[in-house]
Formats: sequence, structure tokens, C-alpha cells
Amino acid sequence: MGWTILLIILFVLGVILLLPIRVKAYYSEETWFVSVKYVFFRIFHLEAPEKKPPETPPKPADIPESEQPDPAQFAAPPAQSTVTASTPAEMLNAAKEEADDDAGLYVYEKPKKEKRKKRVKKPKKPKEPLPDTSEAAEDETPEPKKKKRSFLDRLLPHSISDVLKMLPDIFSALSPAMRFLTKHLHFRHVKIYAAIATDDAANTAQLYGRINAAAFPLLGMMQCWFDFQADEFRILADFYNDSITFRGALELRVSPLVLILLVLILGSKFLWRRFRRWRSEVREQKRREKETAPVPAEA
Repeated sequence: MGWTILLIILFVLGVILLLPIRVKAYYSEETWFVSVKYVFFRIFHLEAPEKKPPETPPKPADIPESEQPDPAQFAAPPAQSTVTASTPAEMLNAAKEEADDDAGLYVYEKPKKEKRKKRVKKPKKPKEPLPDTSEAAEDETPEPKKKKRSFLDRLLPHSISDVLKMLPDIFSALSPAMRFLTKHLHFRHVKIYAAIATDDAANTAQLYGRINAAAFPLLGMMQCWFDFQADEFRILADFYNDSITFRGALELRVSPLVLILLVLILGSKFLWRRFRRWRSEVREQKRREKETAPVPAEA
């Protein structure tokens, strides 16, 4: 019973890992989107934002007479004077009162002085005795032992020179991983349309020839390296417009099992190269220690 359940779990896990992840992409002059799906689940989706038309207020001629606003609503209210007195004496007294009220709002206050904090004296450190530079003291000090670097310590880079030393191992591990990946990438429903156009007809013809000379050999290389199926691949010369028109779409399929195996191949190859380099460095260090070891005196 237990083996049956284990086989069922392995079968379901294998089916899940073999189902492809689909990456769809589309591009046009105004719209584009990128979508990632696994079975029926959407993992990632990103598309171009919709362009909203500019909001312009309607013109008065477009508004019917029954809905037009009353111009009296937008008229400025009459200015209100604060002085209500009629005689010159009363007006003078009212002006003085307003001036006194305004003067009362702005009162200058002297800033308060902040109290200075008392400085706390730090205790003086006792003077350390001077080191003994005599020959006896030099003989007593033991020589520092060189720590042997472990494999994990050598695996992690500690400086730029360590990173530069790791580059050959990384490149050597990439070559088998990329060969494995190119065999398991599937390009489907590839559609490419381009209309080449410029201001001058002669320049359009020259540009059209250059793009064809580069695009069709690249298409042949893609079909040799990957599982590549193109539904449409058209490049035209447009002598009636002055700008290039381009549309493209594709679908990429890759299974999760391929990605897992890719990581395992890349990691195992890199670790094996680093382990061999570490073993060679250890052997070279032991050989140098034997050569530099003092010769025992004869009796």
C-alpha cells in the first residue's frame, strides 16, 4: 500500500513538472503586453496603460441655451469696507482702532536663553605599560599560526581578485548548461511584420536591404539552435510613408523540470571545478612547506 501511494505521488509530481510554462509577448506601435501562465494559472501579466483622451471643457456654443449657467453667479461680490463711520472724526477713530488691533497681533518676544548643560568629565584611562622590546620578550612571543582555509571559505569570494579567479569556472560551467537549455526551449506562434520607410526612397531601399541581410540569416540560426516555428516573417519596403511600422508576437514554452535540471548542471559543474582547483592549491601548499622545512641536524 505504501509503495502504491509513493508511486502515485511521484507520477503526479512528474506530470506537474513536465507541464510547460508559457510566456506570451506582443508588441505593436501603441500596445504591448507580457504574460506568464502555468497550466490555467496566471503568474505574471503586464501590459501598456490605456491612453486616455485629454479632458477638454465643452465650448459655450456646444451647450444648449437652457443649460447655460447664469453669468450673475460668476460676478465678483462687492467689496465690503470695514469703516462704517460717516463723519471724518469717526472715520479717523475707527482707523486708529484697527491699527491698534493689528499692532497687538505682532508682539515681539525675546528668545529665551537655553541653559547650558554641565560637561561631565570622563574618567582618565590608566596608562598602559610600554611593551618590553628586549630579546627575551621577543623569544617568548609565539609566532602566529597560519589558518588553513576550508573548501567553503575558498568557495566564497572575499575580494575582486577572488571574483576574477572564479570567472573561468563560471564560464566553463555555463557551456554545458546552455547546450542543455537550447535543446529544451520551444518557440511557437512567432509573428514578425515590419514595413521599412524613410523620408527618402533611396534610403528606404538601402535600409530594407541591410535589414534583410541581417534578419533572414538570424532566423536560420534560431531555427538551428532552438525549436523555432515562425507563423509569419515579413519585411517589406514602404515607399508611401516616412516611419517604420513594426509588429511582433511570440510564445515561449519551457517546463519546470528543465529549469531544475539546468540549475543542477550549472551548480555541479561549478562546484566540481572549484573543488579541483582547491585540491591543486592544497597540494601545492604542502609541496612548498616540505621544500621550505628546515633540514634536521646530523648527530
